Amino acid sequence: MKGKNAFTQQEVEIIKKLIQEKLKAVPEKQKGIRDKIRKIGFYYTDFSSKKDGYTVEDFVGLIRNGKVKVVGAISEHLASELKEQKNGSTEAFIGQTSSHPIQSNIKVIRTNTNLKKQNTKDEHYVLDLCDKVLGLSSLRQHKFDFLLGDTNAKGVAAKLPVDSFYSELNLVVEYRERQHTESVNFFDKPNKMTVSGVNRGEQRKIYDERRRNVLPKHNIHLVEISFSDFNYDGQKRIIRNPEKDLDVVKLKLKKFLS
Repeated sequence: MKGKNAFTQQEVEIIKKLIQEKLKAVPEKQKGIRDKIRKIGFYYTDFSSKKDGYTVEDFVGLIRNGKVKVVGAISEHLASELKEQKNGSTEAFIGQTSSHPIQSNIKVIRTNTNLKKQNTKDEHYVLDLCDKVLGLSSLRQHKFDFLLGDTNAKGVAAKLPVDSFYSELNLVVEYRERQHTESVNFFDKPNKMTVSGVNRGEQRKIYDERRRNVLPKHNIHLVEISFSDFNYDGQKRIIRNPEKDLDVVKLKLKKFLS
């Protein structure tokens, strides 16, 4: 095997995007895209002798068949793709995270795709709803070269992540928990200074505003979805009702629905 057979959710989404790009690209650009896929560790020839190329469906099929493992939790949208390919089954093949790409103790477990399940963070719940509404898989915690934090003592600025990015739509979706609109000592760490010269709470406000200003300059749309857009409890956590919550998300994303 030239590559590996275990990938994180983010790697899976990047590979899918690159496969789509490769299929659309002119022949002279396809090799460069294929090299990007291989740098992530995916070689289709490790799993098939097929010589005439492969599609996103072929890749997802490898996950469904257990030849490719997804390390960690899978998104609602990927679970739906697996379900569609296996007539209702939502089995995903999940290994334990390790520095080794191929695990001997990988086991098959059944992924619960019930959107009501509370042990899923509200952020993941809402972003999975966005994937479902748009019919796309977003890149989670994506980073752009042009979206940077403040410089540290060594003059280095880290790239700021966004919650989710849909490259097909040039769209970023950010989910705003309570700490984005009110002071929460646990998250703000008021007595600890950041590289921005302020505490974490103030830095969060600065970086939220930076995303609002920088992303549109690069023709990227930004949609912010707050916990307050939904019914929530005393701890400002969403009281989940997938049917009603989908309607909230549809309204927020109506501009991007065909």
